[in-house]
Amino acid sequence: MVTDVGTALVKYMGNRAGTDALVTELLAAELAGRVGLLTPDFAVVEIPDIETTDPHVTVQGGPAFFSRWEQAQSLSPNSRLLANLRKPGDVALLVVFDTWIRNKDRFADDANGGVLNYDNILFKPDKRKTQLLVIDHSHAFAETSLADEINDFWATEEIVYGLFNEFAPMLSQRDVKSALDKLCAVAHGEIRDICLSPPPEWGFTGVTANRLTDLLVMRAALMKDWLPNAIFDQMELDLDGKEA
Repeated sequence: MVTDVGTALVKYMGNRAGTDALVTELLAAELAGRVGLLTPDFAVVEIPDIETTDPHVTVQGGPAFFSRWEQAQSLSPNSRLLANLRKPGDVALLVVFDTWIRNKDRFADDANGGVLNYDNILFKPDKRKTQLLVIDHSHAFAETSLADEINDFWATEEIVYGLFNEFAPMLSQRDVKSALDKLCAVAHGEIRDICLSPPPEWGFTGVTANRLTDLLVMRAALMKDWLPNAIFDQMELDLDGKEA
């Protein structure tokens, strides 16, 4: 969609993924920015009902999630774009962040359906360097529905997300620890404000928002104990050829 500030990708009420996809896009974008990851500019904007020629597409009026379209290159197998990052520590931060929000949109191992989506990692030109730009979080936080999965067990899952093979040479214990410290430094109140930010029309209740707030704080603290070993153990398995 063309807006007054350029072209934007729009996710709207009535989309096939439901309103949960709008909630997760907004929450993930706000949390990513809070911990220091770059996303395209985004906004929640009211739109009217829109008629389409596709009988399977229904665009309902109401708040929609707008994300600026960026001219950028996507990650690819054996890509050399990573070597030119202005902030190489963003790689560890992205793995830690994806694990924190249990993001199945970018990369999940075979236990989570074998998702491998290079298109959700972009590289934006930055003079002679590049910046890591992350997009598309419509399947973060929950695989089925937020109401069903935001429960007492959500914070305790010990699965690493976002660990592309191309990231392995760039990861260090120091950067992983620094990324975990960034997550744990976000105040409970800031996370709560983010979790309460989706419009009520998207059906994300205050009760679920407050529960997710507590679980995100808990999950960040728990990850400090198990995630570093899990990341580097997984990398050793990959290098030994024991896992694809």
